[in-house]
This record gives sequence, C-alpha cells and structure tokens, in this order.
Amino acid sequence: MDVWQQLFNLLEGVPLTLSISIISFLVGIALGLPLAFTRIYEKEISFAVDLYEKIFRGIPEIVLMLLFFFGLGTFFPLPFGSAFFVACFVLGLRSGANQSQIYRGAIRGVGDEQMIAGQSIGLSKWRSIWHIMVPQVFTFSTPGLGSEYALLIKDSAYVYVLSGLLEITTRANQIRQSTGDFITPYIFGALIYIAITFPIAYSLDRWGNRRKKKIGL
Repeated sequence: MDVWQQLFNLLEGVPLTLSISIISFLVGIALGLPLAFTRIYEKEISFAVDLYEKIFRGIPEIVLMLLFFFGLGTFFPLPFGSAFFVACFVLGLRSGANQSQIYRGAIRGVGDEQMIAGQSIGLSKWRSIWHIMVPQVFTFSTPGLGSEYALLIKDSAYVYVLSGLLEITTRANQIRQSTGDFITPYIFGALIYIAITFPIAYSLDRWGNRRKKKIGL
C-alpha cells in the first residue's frame, strides 16, 4: 500500500470521527447546561451534580466504553450492543460533566444581576434562566466549548477498542497491521486530527469574541 493510498484510507474515517464527536457534543450540551444551572440555583440537589461530575470526569472513557459495550451490551444489546451508540453515549456523558463546569464559570461571569432583572419584570426563575441567562452563558462559554469540542474529536480515538467502528485511529491501526509501517499511518492520523480540531476551536473562539463585542460584554 503506497503512502497516498494510506492517506486516502485514513480520510475515509473522518466522517465517522466527526459524527461521533458532534453527537457527543450535543449530548454534552443537553446534559451540561441544566446541570450547571441546577448546581448554582438548586442548592438542595447540587450534591447530585457534583457526584455526576466527579464520576464521569474521574473514570477514563476507555473504561466506560468497555463497561457499557462488553458489560451491559451482553445483557442489553439494544442499545448498548451498538458500538456507535456506546461511543456517543460515553463521550456525551463525559462531555456533559466537562461542559457543566464550563457553563458554571460562564454563569458566574454573567452575574446574578441579570437573574434579578428578569425576575423583577415578572419572569419566573427558570424563564429568566432560559430567556436571559442561557444566550449570554453560551457567548461566555464559546472559548471553553471550542476546546471541549476539540477534546471530543481527539477522545473519539478511544473507540478503537470497540468492534465495527472504522474511524481514523482504527484505520491507522489496520494500515499498520497490513503494511508493517509503524510510523506513516500514525503521523498521517495525527495530522488529520490537527486539521479538523484547530479550525473548529479557532472559529468558535472568534465567533464568541465577535458576539461579546456585539452585545457589549
């Protein structure tokens, strides 16, 4: 297999890598945003959010993938028998824990004055959060979210431990096994990861800065 064929084979894994990272990122938003607001504004149950963050930030993703796929997948083939589902599920859980901390810092950056203003015009606490806080929190969070998405793209390499998913790292390993080349496929793989992480993180950071200037933050 020549060098260009190796590169082409690796590029075929990019759509799957991006699919896993995008879905995981969206799962992280769906979990992280309410967890962050719950941690700050619902003190009675904030301990549960703290426990969630400690568990899913403390256990390596590779361990969770093996547990869900080979452990729970044996007893619950739907959905845990699907390698793609487990990959997105595990990375999404981890991203939710990371994003919760990102949003929590952004909430403190926005300040309680915004909540007070919303409630002073008759909005409930959660309506104030949704209509006033959430848009500003996203703006404050964009640098951190860019880094988190880049991290998810890199962490998607862990799915090589699951069978049936031919993303970038798995393809690089297959090329290494078939050619005996221990260097070229991994160098190409590393360059592809850089090529797809840097522009996304940079673009989110720039968008966030422009958005802050536009709304006067």
